[in-house]
Amino acid sequence: MNAEELLPRSQVIARRRVYFHHGISGLRTLPVRARTWALLSATLSLVLHATAHAEAPSSTAQSESAHNHCRIVGDPASPEPAGIGGGIIFDEHILTNGSRDEDYNGGGEVTFSGRRTGPLGGALDRALGFIDAITCPQGRSANWQSARAFAAGLLIFTPRDLASHDVVYGDRPYASLFFVSVGRRYTSLTADVAYNSSLTVGMLGLHAAEAVQSALHHLTGSTQPQGWSHQISAGGEPTLRYSFARQARLAEFGNASWRGDSKWTAATSIGTVTEGYVALGARWGRIESPWWAFVPEQNMYVQETQPAPPPLPSEAPAEVFAFVGAKAKLRVYNAFLQGQFRESALTYGWGDLNHALGEAWVGIEWRNSSGWSVQYLARWESPELRSGVGSRSFVWGSVQVTRTF
Repeated sequence: MNAEELLPRSQVIARRRVYFHHGISGLRTLPVRARTWALLSATLSLVLHATAHAEAPSSTAQSESAHNHCRIVGDPASPEPAGIGGGIIFDEHILTNGSRDEDYNGGGEVTFSGRRTGPLGGALDRALGFIDAITCPQGRSANWQSARAFAAGLLIFTPRDLASHDVVYGDRPYASLFFVSVGRRYTSLTADVAYNSSLTVGMLGLHAAEAVQSALHHLTGSTQPQGWSHQISAGGEPTLRYSFARQARLAEFGNASWRGDSKWTAATSIGTVTEGYVALGARWGRIESPWWAFVPEQNMYVQETQPAPPPLPSEAPAEVFAFVGAKAKLRVYNAFLQGQFRESALTYGWGDLNHALGEAWVGIEWRNSSGWSVQYLARWESPELRSGVGSRSFVWGSVQVTRTF
């Protein structure tokens, strides 16, 4: 029992108001960017806490289940309750329109699913588990299963004029992120609800991004980018991001052979890209995988680090389905446009950006009982910059190949 539990409720509320007042007063002495990060951290931590406790169980068993979803349960030596394997995601503008060499220019990641993710993955996973546990009461429950994943990848952003050696004002700046990431999925065995979380750590502004893009453009015969010396946080700056999502199934339709399902997702993230969103998605075809294992809505340009879905039974037919979705986002901060603490040649302020954004996607996926799957996805996002040549929507494609066991 802590000290607050010994006080009348009115005194507890008054005390917390005093703490909050002094906290805000202290923030006024911080630099603008540090103040912004601190306020975002406080605000989004409250959102995460509220989201984690949003269940309204109707029984004691459901209450225990809902209150313990952010825990890795079961014997660590027991079989992984979801798929074990790896995958490659490749994002590129040429997968939708090769003539548009701009905006989110490309990227990708390599993902490994399972508990054995190596020393770095293990350390990040423990950190993610610690953060997740903050949003959940103590205790364990047999009514939730969990799975983990580790990924490493790269994101690249460029303006439209790649041949210019100068800063291209009015367009988006060069930006890059080399990152490692861990993800967790918590799946209810008694309700149509699942939770996903991820923790991403990376470096902005490394010169290696220019080498990667220049090599790719040499292979394709494209214009060589000349402005990488002006990228966000040029020379390197660490960054991190935590995301938390709740997805729930809405409906199932169709017969046993050809059917579909739909779901909605509410999510929030803080860090490199700070935002909240609500998404709707649906798929239709010969479906064999669980509804919660398919998450195209959870992305930071490239898809969030996600554990592989459970493997299909050996006698199951190959699944193939088409999918569509859309989401509305309220974005508070984007380091790829606004920078972080290190000075950058070109950054944009709050008033230069659109904070209400839309996104939509369409694609197709094939997967067989041997564990192989291939997915193609085309994604559209509304303009991020409010004005100037950079105020344009953009489209990119994604190919994902995975193998589960």
